[in-house]
Amino acid sequence: MSIQLPSPLETFQMEGRDIWCKRDDLIHPVISGNKWRKLKATAYWLVKENIPALASFGGAYSNHLHALAYVCKVLNIQFHAVVRAHPQSPLTPTLSDIKNWGSRIHFVSRDEYRLRNDEAYIEQLKQELQVDYVIPEGGSNEACIHGVEDIIEELNKQHTQVFDYILAPVASGGTLAGLISGVRKAKLATQVLGIAVLKGKAYLTDSVESLLPNTDASYHNWEIFYEASVVCGGYAKLSKELEAFGEQFSKTHFTLDRVYNTKSFFALKMLLQQARFRNKKILILQTGGLQGNRKTAL
Repeated sequence: MSIQLPSPLETFQMEGRDIWCKRDDLIHPVISGNKWRKLKATAYWLVKENIPALASFGGAYSNHLHALAYVCKVLNIQFHAVVRAHPQSPLTPTLSDIKNWGSRIHFVSRDEYRLRNDEAYIEQLKQELQVDYVIPEGGSNEACIHGVEDIIEELNKQHTQVFDYILAPVASGGTLAGLISGVRKAKLATQVLGIAVLKGKAYLTDSVESLLPNTDASYHNWEIFYEASVVCGGYAKLSKELEAFGEQFSKTHFTLDRVYNTKSFFALKMLLQQARFRNKKILILQTGGLQGNRKTAL
């Protein structure tokens, strides 16, 4: 699948500061960013176990469904995308790609979609779709943690100094949990700061904590920053200020997706203006997802 690792490490200027960025968006043109990190271990397991069919959940622009559908196409696995959308809605570019890759799309109501973590519903779905395995929304499961931990190993080889903070957007929790676990395993003093792209503090915190590997001690090397999500209007919503920021940043540096990284980079700007990171070495993760910006299919 022509995966390019390690992903590049580069710098850009923001608020007069040099900021480091891990460009995971350059890992692969389709399975970009944290999607390959999160699916890596699962992909190897699917091949090892010779799994013929699987399903997963997402919205009409889901980066996770898009990447997973492509992986299943390459591995010759029948993929069922359970999508939170009205069946009469026009196919988005994301769903058009998924359909063209041979996946089957199943539209469900918002009420049914809320059952995506219910064990009884999952078993019923497996029976109805005749699949052997269901991957959680966003690909966030125990297996994804190890793939995200690789980021910390790569950074240790690419950069001689330890970063004081690593920033990343957080939605389903897998990427943040992997970074937290990787930092702890490497025994670094780095703090991991998740940028909320969803509203609801308890939901996000619980999601991350449920994915962290069990240890004898608690994890104290992370927190979630919620202010940007409040300012920007919640998941997949952009204020005029945020939209202008994303467009300007993309012109002067590199392209950001509208749902995740525009918010995380905007939050970084807010925090720098608040002098949160004075004299600190900062790295921000570019998690990819640019396919979601499209108005036409690939």
